[in-house]
Parts: sequence; C-alpha cells; structure tokens
Amino acid sequence: MTRKAPTARDPYFDNAKFLAVALVVVGHAWEPLRSAAVGGRILGAGQSFIYAFHLPVFIVMCGYFSRGFSRSRNRTRKLVAAIVVPYVLFSAVYVVYTEFLAGRHMSWDPLEPYYLTWFLPALLAWRLSVPLWQQLRFPVAIALAVAIWLFAGLVTLPSMLDAVQVLSFLPFFVLGLILGPRHFALLRRPAVRVAGVLTLVAGAVAAYVLESSLDPEWVHWRRSFAELGVGAPSGVGFRVVALVAAALLTAAFLAVVPARRTWFSRLGAASMYAYLLHGFVTLFLSYQDWYYRISGWQVPAVTIGCVLLAVVLMTDPVRKVFRWAVEPRLEWLFR
Repeated sequence: MTRKAPTARDPYFDNAKFLAVALVVVGHAWEPLRSAAVGGRILGAGQSFIYAFHLPVFIVMCGYFSRGFSRSRNRTRKLVAAIVVPYVLFSAVYVVYTEFLAGRHMSWDPLEPYYLTWFLPALLAWRLSVPLWQQLRFPVAIALAVAIWLFAGLVTLPSMLDAVQVLSFLPFFVLGLILGPRHFALLRRPAVRVAGVLTLVAGAVAAYVLESSLDPEWVHWRRSFAELGVGAPSGVGFRVVALVAAALLTAAFLAVVPARRTWFSRLGAASMYAYLLHGFVTLFLSYQDWYYRISGWQVPAVTIGCVLLAVVLMTDPVRKVFRWAVEPRLEWLFR
C-alpha cells in the first residue's frame, strides 16, 4: 500500500497566523500600560487599533479551517486533544500562577475562563455549531450570526464561559466557514493589496483621532450596552461601527499578508503555542511596579521584545517541551 502524500501547507495562512498572534502578544503587553496611562495617546490608539481586528483575523481563519469539521471522522478526538484538555490545563495553571504573583488566594472555576483561556471554550462552541451554519444559505447564516452578535450587546449575559465574547465574535467564525479559496485569492490581487494598506493606515489614523473620546471596550467585545453605560440606540450604533471597522480591517490585514514563503511561515503553524504560553510573561509584567514606570524608548523596546517572545514560543524547542500541554497525544484515552 502507498501512503497518501501529506497536503502541502499554504504559507499565506501560516504567515497570517504568525502576524495575528504576534499582535495578540503585543496587545496583551500594552493593555496594563494603557490602563496606567503609560505611552500616552499613541500607545492607547495603537492598542485600540490592534484590538479592532487581530482576534477577528484569527477567528476568521479558525472558521475557514473548520469547514471540514462536520465530515471529520475523528472530530471528537480533535476537540478533546486540541481544545478541552489544553483548556483545563491552562485555565488551572494560570489561576495558580496568578495566585503566586498576586500573593492571594484565587478560586478556580472551569466555567469561568481566566485571562486568555476564554478563547478555547469559545472555539469549542463555534466548532460544535459548524453543522448548523453549513446547513444554512449564505445570507441566512450571516444574518443569524449578526442577530446573535447584536443580542450579546443588548442583554447582560452571565460571565459563564465568557458568553458575551463567544457570541460577539461568532460572525467572524461563520464568515470564515463561508469563505472559499477564491475569496482569499481575490485578496491577493495587487490592487486589493494597495487598498488594504490604505485601509490600515486610515484605521490607525482614526484610532488616534478617536483615542480620547471613545471607550476602548467597544473593540474588546466583552461588555453589554448597560455595562458600558449607554442605551440601546447608541449601543447598536457603536456596535455596528465597530463591526464594520473590524470587517474592513480584517480584510485589509489579510490583503497585505505576504503570500510567499517567508522566514516566519514555519512558525505560523505553531501559533497556538505563542497564544497559550505568552500570558505567563505578560501577566508577570503586569504585576511588576517598574513596568508602569517605563517611558520613552522603553515602550518600543517592550513592543519589540513581545514580537521576539512570540517568535521564540513558536520555535521547535518550545514545541517539543510543551507539546504535552498544547497538543497532547491521547491515543491511550480513545479506542
């Protein structure tokens, strides 16, 4: 019998995952600095700009690569090994780690995701819903996902499993399910790439202009209108603007991602390692007094350090050390 040749990876998607997760690391490092007014208007605008699209990009790609999930013979094993087990491990370890840093007791509740671990149960919920979205026609699927997205803002949902973010980011996952190779090929056209650069520049300028007048929570997608102190009409308006901006910036980002193989293409295949492990560094920084006193050249230095951290966390040695937690092999568990 001849073995089936492994499917070649498209470097475009690995490049996009690498760049998106690098922005996640930078965004988490900037968040405590922004809350302490370190870095001024530029850092505040930069953080809002990043948060407006970095997770939507990641989630669109998750949806795109979940298109064959409902037909997969080993989908239960994949869910347990790639999502459930890593979630239980990292959600518990992050709580213990924070206890150590803060010097106080913290309770661990598996139904209350801590810090960055909310993404794993969200991904579990989205993937379990794949058969539903694939049964619906394109306009109906998008309309239903947007209606659910709007509901997440209108109603104050319980904090269990970060329901607000799960429902708020759902349209991007559904969009990823709907997109096909031809749509991504369209983004790679030279004219679209130029438009992508201009859109990203315009988005950065808009973030700078609005930095002092707009609550950054609108691009975090984790609060209801009531929690943000606005009524339904204003809340719907702000949310629609945020959704449109996220969609445009996501498309622009994906348009400027290099399609050729680069030095970081290989690293992009291990983006989940950077996502799950970088929090130990960014949490450590957030509990250090000196971190809130940095200024001048130190802020760019921290930013560059975060990108380097993302690179290191996606290298082969790190993958070998932490594969048991991020990509556990559970042959012993299943028949």
